[in-house]
Amino acid sequence: MEKAGEDRGDRADQQTTGQAKWTFLVYMAGDNNLDGAALRDIAEMAKAGSTKDVHILVQLDRIEDQKTRRFRITQGGGFKKDCIETFGDTNTGDPQVLYSFCQWAIANYPADRYALILWNHGSGWWEEAKSRAAGPVGRRLHRQLFRHTFPQAHRSICYDDTSGGDALDNRELRVVLAGICTLLGRKIDLLGMDACLMNMVEVAYQLRDSVQVIVGSEIEEPFDGWPYAEILSRLASRPRQDPATFARWIVKSYLASYQGKGEIVTQSALDTVLINNVVAKIDALSKALVAALETDAKLIAAARKKSPCFYDDNYIDLLCFAKHLRHATTPDLRATAEALLTALKPGKGRLILSQGKIGLAVRGTGGLSIYFPGDRINPAYRDLDFCDDCRWPKFLERYLQ
Repeated sequence: MEKAGEDRGDRADQQTTGQAKWTFLVYMAGDNNLDGAALRDIAEMAKAGSTKDVHILVQLDRIEDQKTRRFRITQGGGFKKDCIETFGDTNTGDPQVLYSFCQWAIANYPADRYALILWNHGSGWWEEAKSRAAGPVGRRLHRQLFRHTFPQAHRSICYDDTSGGDALDNRELRVVLAGICTLLGRKIDLLGMDACLMNMVEVAYQLRDSVQVIVGSEIEEPFDGWPYAEILSRLASRPRQDPATFARWIVKSYLASYQGKGEIVTQSALDTVLINNVVAKIDALSKALVAALETDAKLIAAARKKSPCFYDDNYIDLLCFAKHLRHATTPDLRATAEALLTALKPGKGRLILSQGKIGLAVRGTGGLSIYFPGDRINPAYRDLDFCDDCRWPKFLERYLQ
């Protein structure tokens, strides 16, 4: 990555020659309406601070002054005290910028395990804006669940307003994470998405070869995002915990931070090793759904309608949908729905390691969504790995024709 006007601060000598237990990287795309939230979250991180066993590293691109900064967060430090490097403006939607941040962190702050947090707006797998014009239903849901305005270009994650609304799309994210895995010589231990709508079947499947555990939300997050002080204090006190244990703690602390605040939230942790098994169950269900369109069309439509929907009715909760299919008249549809429900049960050694929710609007959700539009299929959907390996898109085509 080219560095414009690099300025090294007094804390550059904090590089370590030892091996920490965890390096916790936060890629903060604040070149948008989340600039102020970024500063608040850095202040939260400083309540915990780095230790000899845990490095807390941040790269922040700000809209306020068009500069990008790197930090090693210390206890009691923060934005003004912990800056190590300052660059000119960068594009958080450029995979090379994310790669360079991780390359710098791995070289200078080695650890046994790595957590990478993508911090920004998110839109699940979505990559194309033209079909996102919200009708009356979309506007109603936006008022209920969506609390900030998305940029015009709805493309996955890490939007950068001053770079033409660029963002990391699914192919770019897959490629850059694979590059980071090459640097590490193995999978990234934990990928956190402090962003909206990212815990989808399609996203998890896209990243299965690069990430061990994913933590995120299947709906939109409130502005406060993750409770970093609680998350990182726990990591600092128990640095030997494995990725699955840490992921379950993130889910628990996230939900606890919103108790009694009137927010609607979900959070879940996924073990990507098991995503292939769940996709195989979705594939079998998709075949059964196509075969049952003549006999159980009304039940299928009702199952979709009764399932919680997100992102202008484009995404639905997968668990709820499968539950409503258990009453189908077609034996194969009932059996494949039950098999999927079994695979979606949360717990140790399962795809969904942990999940939780707050609010009536998300009651019964299972922590994982899937694309199920109400009218037509976004052409960009067919470019996903998921669509190459599963018959779900074929079911959508038949259902919507």
